Amino acid sequence: MRSSDGGRRRPGRTVGGLVLTVLVAVLLAACGGGSPAEVPSGQATDNSAAQGPDVEARTPASARAKLTLALADPCYASPDTRAVWPRCGRWVEEAASTSRTAASVLPNDAAVTGAAAAVGAAHDDFVGRGCPGTGPTVPLDANSCIGALTTVRAAMGRLAAALGPSS
Repeated sequence: MRSSDGGRRRPGRTVGGLVLTVLVAVLLAACGGGSPAEVPSGQATDNSAAQGPDVEARTPASARAKLTLALADPCYASPDTRAVWPRCGRWVEEAASTSRTAASVLPNDAAVTGAAAAVGAAHDDFVGRGCPGTGPTVPLDANSCIGALTTVRAAMGRLAAALGPSS
């Protein structure tokens, strides 16, 4: 017997491939058996698990709590923006998320929606400049990123004033 590449076929290789195929088929059949999987007690048995985790409660209090966490971060709280800016890409993303949460729970509050829009614009500016952890890779201008972070921080301060203190 010769294979298409002109070499001799080895009977052991064909048998080995067949054994592997059968083994995979048996394993797949065992995993996809006809009986439903057991659900541990305390977990839902309906289709809710397929819908993903529960969405956080969206209330003004939850927006304030999220904002409190963002304002405690060194990217906001540090007096030395120059020292922290290279590590603040993720914080800028969280700031934008926090502002969207606030605007979604208080859509009729002009101060909140205006401040949220300012945070969004500052976020877009930070990302557009290619500052760390976000956006496309472009040659960085540290002073440009520091300025963009300062703008995000100011917009978050405006959002904090619009939302008022946490209870």
